[in-house]
Amino acid sequence: MPKVETLTKLEWEIMKHIWKNGQATVRDVHAALPPDQSRAYTTIQTYMERLIEKNYLTKKKIGLVNFYSAKVKEADTLRRETSHFVRRAFDGSFSKLAAFLFDTQNFNAEDLETIKRLIQEKERKND
Repeated sequence: MPKVETLTKLEWEIMKHIWKNGQATVRDVHAALPPDQSRAYTTIQTYMERLIEKNYLTKKKIGLVNFYSAKVKEADTLRRETSHFVRRAFDGSFSKLAAFLFDTQNFNAEDLETIKRLIQEKERKND
């Protein structure tokens, strides 16, 4: 598969809408964006065309309307973007990321229990 570039904040919002709905028109995405991401219709159209160039979307014309669909899975994108971030910010060390999060975030008891359970599950799978 060709190299897939990272996403901007607005591109993430567009992709989240398309992943959630399977496909969308520019009008669909424009109407669904949160107020802080509101842009002109033509701007959204430009961003969606760029997402085709970046290998995130495909486009199918039905009648006069273009329907955009995801070319990549959300989980694959999250995995790639997370790995990219960890390589840049933490020298590729997920344990450094975890240590940073534990030092800088306030986890509630439920979060801590969930994290413990996830670690235990991962340890069982690695045995």
